[in-house]
Amino acid sequence: MEFHQRKIQRFAKYSFAITLPKHWVAKNKLEPNGKDDKNLALVNMVEQADGSLALYPVTHKKPANNHIDLFELDDVLKKNPEFIKDKGIQLILISYYMNGSIGLKIVSKNPIPAELVSQIERTQSSLLFNWNLNRISSRELLIKNVFSENPENIFQEEIPRYLRESFSILLWMLDDIQNALKNDDYEKLKDLDDQDQKIDRYYFFIVRQIRTIFDNPQITKPLNYSHKKLIDLRLLAKIIEDVGDSLKHIGKILADLHDFIHNIGLMDYLGEFFIIIQEDYGILADFLKVSVAEKTPTFGMNEEIMKLIQKFRKDGRILEKKWESLSPGNDVFQNDHTFQDYIRGARLIQHLEEVFKKVFDFTNVFF
Repeated sequence: MEFHQRKIQRFAKYSFAITLPKHWVAKNKLEPNGKDDKNLALVNMVEQADGSLALYPVTHKKPANNHIDLFELDDVLKKNPEFIKDKGIQLILISYYMNGSIGLKIVSKNPIPAELVSQIERTQSSLLFNWNLNRISSRELLIKNVFSENPENIFQEEIPRYLRESFSILLWMLDDIQNALKNDDYEKLKDLDDQDQKIDRYYFFIVRQIRTIFDNPQITKPLNYSHKKLIDLRLLAKIIEDVGDSLKHIGKILADLHDFIHNIGLMDYLGEFFIIIQEDYGILADFLKVSVAEKTPTFGMNEEIMKLIQKFRKDGRILEKKWESLSPGNDVFQNDHTFQDYIRGARLIQHLEEVFKKVFDFTNVFF
């Protein structure tokens, strides 16, 4: 990338002008060809969110993406015979979707297994704008975006709304867990998986939109956010998605093993843990609403965030002391495992730790 500096010159009475590098004009075939309006050399000037001005040749437009990606199932199965059993198609579809693909054609020399088709249909529910599945034949499937998307009609205005809604779902999940602990009724925690899927849909869509913006710098539609801010929003979406996964797993463990957890004396700790976490995430929700509304990142010392970090650290010390007080030392359970060995093997503790650590990840983005 070459750097060019030009002097601003007054032009006529109300305008200013700068000269363009000769090699750039030649490279983009912008030399004026005459006085005919059809032959005028034109550039689009787009003011960026950070105040800079970007120039793009009018003729230098990225062609519309009408390409359907090809997925040859036989080659994949040859390399990985367990592909269908491992549900690999889910990751494949999500990857194509998040990277802006408009569709995927799946072909095979043999009839495509019904289990693979079922996996595709289930994966579609995880995509905000579902791809439409067409069975061209028993050996060919076409999964195509039902909306006509292009860089000029991206839904960037929806990114902050989906971030707020995703975080609201986190708060609902925390409410459900706390109510289950309070009422000793864990059946509804199985529904946390549905709530987590809603967060996933928003996350995949946000990533798709942000990547589209970065892949098309010549977008003429004014961007609501600077590229730096878009990176922050992308990170926020990922943190929310991670917390949703952890809460889903916590709910499943509580629903399946609540008697075991009660027998080892962990229920009171969980009740106190989620009271603190719910308060902390409620505070984060207010900061998130402000953060996603800002068009550019903020800089410098933020006293409110510093106070929040100090509160979270204090809450962490409280939870750590409560956890340490649970250990009965040499008490032995079945199979000669001590309490600490038993609990450290439980993934529940890992997810609890992950949920708490994420409060600091949020503050890093807000700072």
